[in-house]
Amino acid sequence: MRVIPPLSITDALLTGSTCAEPSVGETAWVSGTTYAVGDIRIRTATHRQYQRVIAGAGTTAPELDTANWLDVGPTNKWAMFDLLRNTQTVQASPLTVVITPGQRVNSLALLGLEADSVTVTVTNGGVLVYTRTQALGTRETLDWYDYFFEPFSFMPSLVFFDLPPYTGAVITVAITRATGSPKCGSLALGTYVFIGNMQYNAESDALNFSTVDRDTFGNSLLVQRRSVPKTNQTVLCKKSRVNKVRDLRTLLNANPAIWSGLDDSADGYFDAVLILGLYKQFTINVAQPDNAIITLQLEEI
Repeated sequence: MRVIPPLSITDALLTGSTCAEPSVGETAWVSGTTYAVGDIRIRTATHRQYQRVIAGAGTTAPELDTANWLDVGPTNKWAMFDLLRNTQTVQASPLTVVITPGQRVNSLALLGLEADSVTVTVTNGGVLVYTRTQALGTRETLDWYDYFFEPFSFMPSLVFFDLPPYTGAVITVAITRATGSPKCGSLALGTYVFIGNMQYNAESDALNFSTVDRDTFGNSLLVQRRSVPKTNQTVLCKKSRVNKVRDLRTLLNANPAIWSGLDDSADGYFDAVLILGLYKQFTINVAQPDNAIITLQLEEI
């Protein structure tokens, strides 16, 4: 189990992007303009979208005028860096971003992907020190019918744990798609903490917020809402790592992180035990003399 406490990507760190702001379909707020209820405008200063809740005009920026404007999420350019909401950046291929962390990082996670391939390159002092391309196309053919008729799909997530940790690294991520625009839900950078080996009997579950109601005649009324993934995992942790793991637990109190039970993105169980989210339970059992047993309940944001 590797855990990545993510860096907060700011304007200073995002040194390049092929996604413009405003993006196609987005309009910037203009002071003094009259807006109708439901109008959505963006602010490049905050990289957020705001929806008008009371018709009218004003000169106070939406992020400060909470009586008239509601924050409804990040702009398209910054959606992939907002780890607190399930939002995607959508951009004509290739969707390319350049990040200069200014500190050592060794891990990169990409989630909510809809693309054909991802290429990650790292330079240090202008010298190429790392490059890796991962094809995302998948097609599970279990029989001849699947071979001829099974539709193609994408790997939704990738995690790289082998980035060279240079302080002056410049990281470029290019997401490509031959047909349609590539999408990326989350991009997270950081330095992983290894807490131990995930044990057998891990569980993948979900919190289902949909409702099913029936009238007096037994007819059902289905209201579909989001299903939030969660996992239950047990991890065997070396005694020597316990203090480091306790520090991690404190750090991640109400802070999202990448929790990866497996290292291989191609493993069939990889996505089932991969969570971008919070821990609901993080119990460290120290009953054994050489190893601690960690019980995790993780819930996606």
